Amino acid sequence: MKILLVNPWEDEYLPPPSIGYLQAAVRRWGDDVRAYNLQQALATTEQFDLVGVSFHSFSVRYARQLREHFPGHMICGGHHPSALPQQMLDIGYDQVVIGEGENAIISILQGNRDPIVYADDCRHRYFFGIDEIPIPDYTGINFGGHIGISVITSRGCPFACNFCASSDFWDHKYKMRHPDSVIWEIQQRIREGFTSWIFEDDNFTMNKRRTYDICRQLDGKYLWQCTSRAESLDEDLCHELYRAGCRKIWLGVETLSQTALDRCNKNTTVEKMLKGIENAQQAGIATISLFIVGLPGDTEADILTTRERIRASAITEIGVNVAWILPRTELHRQAKMHGFDDKVYLETGAPFYTFEQSIDTLRAWEYQLMTAKS
Repeated sequence: MKILLVNPWEDEYLPPPSIGYLQAAVRRWGDDVRAYNLQQALATTEQFDLVGVSFHSFSVRYARQLREHFPGHMICGGHHPSALPQQMLDIGYDQVVIGEGENAIISILQGNRDPIVYADDCRHRYFFGIDEIPIPDYTGINFGGHIGISVITSRGCPFACNFCASSDFWDHKYKMRHPDSVIWEIQQRIREGFTSWIFEDDNFTMNKRRTYDICRQLDGKYLWQCTSRAESLDEDLCHELYRAGCRKIWLGVETLSQTALDRCNKNTTVEKMLKGIENAQQAGIATISLFIVGLPGDTEADILTTRERIRASAITEIGVNVAWILPRTELHRQAKMHGFDDKVYLETGAPFYTFEQSIDTLRAWEYQLMTAKS
C-alpha cells in the first residue's frame, strides 16, 4: 500500500512525535510510507491508498481542507479526534483512532474498517509496546531544529490539571521507556548528526530513579534540555541533571497564586515550585517558567500576586499564554455551560477561554506577567 502521513501544521521548532512514531511503525510493518507537513500535503497531486492525519486542537482547523484535497480513504487521530471523534466523522473522515496510533494504524492496514478504532483494542493483536516500536522516523518532515531533536522517554501524565488535554488523552496513566532504550535512541540521533536534544515528555523527572539511571549513562557528554514539574527539582536531582548535561528545564508553573493553583487542580504549592526553581538555578540550570492567565476563576488579585512573586523569586525566563479551551478538559466543560460550540475548532482552532474576562483584559494580564522582571 502507498501511505501518506500528514502533520497538519506549518514548520515547527521540533518534529511532531506522533507522525514520527507512526511512520516508523508503518515502515517496519513493510508498507510504502512518506510524511508531509501541511503545505507539502496540500501541494501534492499524488494519489495514496491511505492518508492519515494527526490533529491537535490548534491544527484541526485544516481538517476540512485536507479532507477535500485527498479523494481516497482518510483516517485521523491525535488529541482532538480522540476527544471529539464524531466531529471528524461528520466532516468526512472514514475512520478515527482513539488513543495511541501505532497498533491502530497497523490494524487498519490489515483490514479494520470500524469507523472508530480504539487503540486499546488493537494492542493485544499487534504487540507494539512503547519499547518495541522503532524510534521515530522524521523523514520528510521539516522542522527548525534549533533546540536539537525531540526525544520522548515516557507517555502520559497521572495528574488532572483542569486546563490540560494530555492527561485525558492518556487516561491519567503514565508509562516509561527503559533507560537503555532511551540511550539507544540518543546514540542513534547522534549518529544522524544531532548533538543536542530536549526530553519532550509531559514530565521527564516524574520517576526519579529512572531519571538518575538515564543521567548516569549520559554522563555529561552532550548538552540537552528537559521538562519537569517544578516541585520535583530537589537539590540532589538538579546537581545530577547538570552533571549529565542538562542546561535548561521547561516548567509548567501556571500561577503563583495558591488559590488559583488550587482551582486549576495543580496539586502542589507555590512554595514547593519556587524552591525547585531555586534549586535548579543554584545548580547552574536555566529554567523557563510557563504561566497561564484567564483560567476559570482568575482575578486581578491572582495576577498581581503572581507578578509580585515573580519579581521576588529566582525566576528569570518566563512565557505566558492565555488559557485555551481544549476538548474534554474542565475548561471545555465550563465553556460548554456558557454555550460554547465545538464547531469553533473547525473554524479557528482552539479558542481562548473568554467567558469570564474579555480578551483585552486577558492580554493586559499577559503583559503584566511578561514584564514582571522588567
